[in-house]
Parts: sequence; structure tokens; C-alpha cells
Amino acid sequence: MSHLPPLSLIIATDPPPNFNWFKEFDYGWFDTPGNIGNLSSIPFFETIPEQLNGILNHTSTHYGQQQQQQQQQQPLRLGFAPRDCETVSGERNCTEACLDPASLFTPTNLRVCTALAGAALLVQNGTYRVEDEGSDEVMMAWGVPELGRLDATQLFGRVGECIAQSCDVGRLGGCSEEVQGLGAVGIDAGSLAVFSERLGRYCDRVVLEINSDIAGPGVLLSYFLLTSLVLLFWLILKISRSWVRRLGIPFGWLSRQDKDEFRDNLAAVQNRLTSSRLGTAITSSLVEFQEVQIYFIISAQVATIIAYNPSMSNVLGANNNSFSAVILNSGLAAFLNISSMGCVFLAQCSLHKAGMRWWYIFTILTISFALALTMFALRNRLMPPVETLWEQFKEDGPLPLCGGNPSPMTYCGQSLETSYLDNALSGFLISALGGLTWLGLFFDQLVCSIRTRNPPLRYRLRRILDRYDHILQRKSRFWSGLAATYWFIIELLLFGVVTYHYSQLVLILENVSISDVSKWGFGQLIAVMVWAPTIVKCIYFNIFGVKGGFEERIPKEFQIIRDGEAEDPEPQKSDKGLQQQLTKET
Repeated sequence: MSHLPPLSLIIATDPPPNFNWFKEFDYGWFDTPGNIGNLSSIPFFETIPEQLNGILNHTSTHYGQQQQQQQQQQPLRLGFAPRDCETVSGERNCTEACLDPASLFTPTNLRVCTALAGAALLVQNGTYRVEDEGSDEVMMAWGVPELGRLDATQLFGRVGECIAQSCDVGRLGGCSEEVQGLGAVGIDAGSLAVFSERLGRYCDRVVLEINSDIAGPGVLLSYFLLTSLVLLFWLILKISRSWVRRLGIPFGWLSRQDKDEFRDNLAAVQNRLTSSRLGTAITSSLVEFQEVQIYFIISAQVATIIAYNPSMSNVLGANNNSFSAVILNSGLAAFLNISSMGCVFLAQCSLHKAGMRWWYIFTILTISFALALTMFALRNRLMPPVETLWEQFKEDGPLPLCGGNPSPMTYCGQSLETSYLDNALSGFLISALGGLTWLGLFFDQLVCSIRTRNPPLRYRLRRILDRYDHILQRKSRFWSGLAATYWFIIELLLFGVVTYHYSQLVLILENVSISDVSKWGFGQLIAVMVWAPTIVKCIYFNIFGVKGGFEERIPKEFQIIRDGEAEDPEPQKSDKGLQQQLTKET
């Protein structure tokens, strides 16, 4: 191409760039520029070969146009942003930044310096020429070396050596033989296209793993068991307490039996199921399960808020060794701890429907929901500052041939299939539906407490309501129907949210090797065994009965009496099929 006139090269000033790290992540919460520690100002590695290809494509395109159409050439433009070419001492000088390996192999400088080196090779072979007067001012302001004298071959050689060493270490993944051999290739203008093409495959074999503390095999299996148990308990309680009576009504229309008698028979069957060993065992187990479930989620929520707090100086752990890994694990932790609230609310609705209302459980549910709302509000900031992460990457895995910096794989933008993180709508739905459910549960808890635990207040309210009894009687059926419709819609929506959450867990399971024994540490085993007491006790209650299961757990001064077992001059009325009464023995 030397016999053709050189193309124009302009060096200009650019505003601060925004790099979309999240294009590989199906995570709708992280879709705004400038969020989570200003990560959008850091270029991912794939921008380096893309920029080199852009320079080469510009050359071939415009020379082809000149040969075929004689069209006017458009100059090639290299832009410099305020944070480009920052040296170790904090000054802005491209000559020093590109020659010193300690500053060359930062994400920003590596992108800028390789672009300068690529342009320098093409200037030196006569393909480009710096002509614009404004370019001289920019070159002086950024300390850009004279491109005709820049030793681009040496610079690309250092890049190749750093790449080769990172491939040898293999801490974040491996490389193909072509990529690993970049350190031994002499780069000139003729081989720049081959170098760029190989460099573009550098991130192909990067291994991005899910943090085992967030969703390792044991932790993920624990979430899976949690969701499965919620759906199972909810289904059994529905069958044992209401579905037989309601679903059996249409069959009464086809039966020759008297309709009232048929309904009475259905009610009798439903009552037997409610007070059966299975029904009482599930109801009793659900209380303990809900307590364990809430504390499990609270502990994960608190750990996530602490670990990914922007003010924290240490977030690294297993598999948190790259920018992409931190993004993935932060988003995954937020998803699991917010979406799991659907399971908590569905279980709590089941308890209230069974007449199991306890301020203690409701209080810890409120705490967990408040933490979930906090995480959702902070979803764009669940990540430490980029500078903090970079310094810890350097401490964790410095490479000598990369100037003591971490492997360039640290800022590769490749990711796993993360469609399960596209959960912004689910997050909003949990927040809105959770708030509506919480209000209903609070009102139900409050009314029940007044009715059963505060007789004087109940008596005063009853006297007030008696004055309007003629009005309330006409509207009681309306309000009962409205309440039934409210809870039906709430439970239906919660069931949909939990089912969706279950499907997302299945997608995550595809990226976690549960059968790999090497992934099972102490923490993973402990996470799964959290549910062992609830499951084993539920089985025990089904075999030996609830009374037999609880009698051995209380002091001998107290006893458990089933409704109707002992004569009581003033029997306590209860809407529970099984009532636990602790009576002092005489």
C-alpha cells in the first residue's frame, strides 16, 4: 500500500467512556451506566482486539474505496479520555504509561497503548500520517510519543509475554496454543491482523465460576430443598384443610344424594383429613420450618449486604477473582435473597390459614422482608469500588511479566449463561406483592391477638360494633367474600412467584456440579443439613403422631392434651385441628 497516499490520522479528546460490562449478563438490574463502583469506566479485555480490528478495517475499507470509487477518505480517529495513560505516580503521560509494565497492563492503559502501537506500525509503514493541527495539542497534553519513533514491536512483545504467562498460570482459565504462543511472535504491520485475531480468542476459555459461598452445590441444594418443601407443605395443607370440600361440591350436583347431606359428608371427610396424622404433622412441622427458613434467608441477606458493601475493603473469596465474577456473584446473591421471600410469604399465609399465628414468627418475617427491600433498593451498588477490587486482584495473583498486575483475564467480559438473573420484574413483584401480603398478615395477626389475648379490648370493641349490628349483618357476607377473594389472589400470585423462582433455581443448577465431590466442603454440607431436623421430625410425626413427638420435648410438669382427650369444665375453643395445651400437673 506504500504507493498509495497515506490516510489521515487524527488524535483527539474524548469524554469519559462507558463500557457495557453487562451486555453478556442477562441481568436487568445492572443496566444503567456509572453504577456499582464506576465499573463502566473500565474497559473489558475484548475492547482491545476490537479496537485493533477497527483500525485495520478502516485501512482496508478506505483503500478499497480509493481504488474502486475514488471517494473522499475519512480520517482515522484515536480518542483519549481523562483517565487514559495514567502512570504509577498518578500523572497523565502516555509515553511513560506505555513503557512501564506496571502501568501498561491496567485495563485502561492496555487498551490505549495497544491502539497507539497499532497506529504507530501503520504510520511507520506509510499507511497513516498525523496531519491535523489539533492532534499535536492533544499529543502534548497526554504525553503521546511520536508515532513514527514508537517501538511498537517491543510493546506488542511485552503484551504477548504477559498473555503467555497468564495462560501458563491458568488460574482463571486456559488458552489455545495459538494464543499462548503470542509471546514468541514478532509483530509488525504485516502480522498485526493475525496478532489481533489471536488476541480476540484470549478470553474464549476463561472459566467463570459461581462463588461457592453464594450458590455452591450445598447452598444451592439448600435453596432447592427450601422451595420444594414450601410447595409440598402448601399443597398438602390445601388438600387437608379446604380443597376436598371445595373441589367435591361439583360432584354433588351429579350425585343422587341429598345436597345438604352430601355437603355434610364432604365436611366430615375434610375434618378427618385436617385432624389426621398427616395433616397435623405437616401443620406442626411448618411452624418449625418457617422459623429455620427465615433465619437461613436472614443470614444470607446480612452476609450479602456486608460482603458487597461499597464501603468494604475486602470482598474477595472463592471464585471472586475477576470483575465478571464479582458482578455475577453479586447479582446471584441479590436474586436468591430477594426472590426467596416469595417462599417465606407463601409459608406464612399457610400458617395463618391453619390458625397458627405467632408474633415471634411474624416479627422475624418482617426483619427478613426489610432486609430484602434494602437489598433491592441497593441493587445497583452491591459491589465495592473498582479501585479496591483491582488492588485486591493484584495482591491475590500478581504476574511478573505483567508488571506485577493480575492476569488480563481478570477483566475479560465473558460470562456464563445467566438468563436466571434477568429478574428485575420478579424483584419489583416481590417488593410490591410482599408489601401487600405483609399488610394483610399484620391485620390478621392483630385482629386474632385482640380476639384471643385481650378480652377487655375485645369486649369494648364488641359493644361498639353491637350498636351498628343491623348494618354489619347486611355487610358481613360482603366483607367475608372480599377477604376470601383477597387471600385467594395473594396466594395465587405467591404460588406463581415461587414456581418461577423454582424454575430459575433449576437453571442455576445447570451451572453447578452437584455431583463433583471436590466442591463439597464443610460449609456446603452444613448448608444442606440445616433442613435435616425439620424433615426428620415431619417423618417422625407422621409415624408416631404429633403428641408422641412433642411429649418428650417438654418438662414433666407439663403435658400435651389433644382436643377431646380430657374432660375440661371450660373447654377452650380453637380453630385448630390439634391444640397444644400446656397444663401444670398437680
